[in-house]
Amino acid sequence: MVVEYGKTLRMIRKQKGITLKQLADGICSVSFLSKFERGDSDITLSLMTRLIEKLMMNFDEFLYIHHDYQPDQLEQFFKTASTAYLNRDVKQLKQLKNGQINKWKQYGVETYHYNALLIEVYESIVDKDYIDEGVQENDIRLLSDYLFRVEVWGYYELTLYNGTLLLLKPDMVIMLSRTAYEKSARFREYKKVDDEITAVLFNTIIFLLGSVNRFHEEFTYQKEISEFISYLETIAIPESNLTERVYLLQLKGSYDIRTGNKEEGTAKIKQTIQLLNDLNATKMANNIEQYLVQIIQ
Repeated sequence: MVVEYGKTLRMIRKQKGITLKQLADGICSVSFLSKFERGDSDITLSLMTRLIEKLMMNFDEFLYIHHDYQPDQLEQFFKTASTAYLNRDVKQLKQLKNGQINKWKQYGVETYHYNALLIEVYESIVDKDYIDEGVQENDIRLLSDYLFRVEVWGYYELTLYNGTLLLLKPDMVIMLSRTAYEKSARFREYKKVDDEITAVLFNTIIFLLGSVNRFHEEFTYQKEISEFISYLETIAIPESNLTERVYLLQLKGSYDIRTGNKEEGTAKIKQTIQLLNDLNATKMANNIEQYLVQIIQ
């Protein structure tokens, strides 16, 4: 845990009118807390979490204040990359990628290298002039080694993996998605992390289902997809997340069709289309209707 958090903790504590002794009581010594607030000592995640909870806050709220009520730089980077991708802004994607590569060369920090790989995936999808020279096997090995090595997956690891999943082979995706689900459990109470692991599971299922053109080919991932669907059900997507709940129903229907249960799967997807039409989400409903026509041909 970076020691700079101590100064933010002290500011919040004083704003709430809580003394060092009151905050430390039952958690740590007063002298230890004082050192941490001054920036003279580091702290474990478990202790930091307990202190923040005693201030009646969660980690997201604390980080928001710590970063002067602005999204942190990492979150801002991912948002900028995602916006450029959605806007098909090839120029900005190239600038972002080159920026990360330059930082990697300058500082030798591998995370900049991984970020550049993520942008590479986005660029390959949206740039019609993109020349696919293939991502080096060494790059993929470094990325997968890093993800397997991390003991606890947070927002960064989940977002990085989600963006580079398409670079990997199915067996690697299966192993890493299991790892992502297991190693993100500690942070799953934080919405930002929960949203990312949900997206990882959705994208894993889509990846393993295969493209529309492959829907009538031999299918070997029935067990794995069933496993990842069960993970999504365990997470229990809240009722307020209607889009995700409808999307899960569609994926279940697609899985049924892919495994030969055409009638049951078609009924689920038609239910999805009806729900979206009822919500006036006609564009999404039309897209799914076209998808259904393609996979049952």
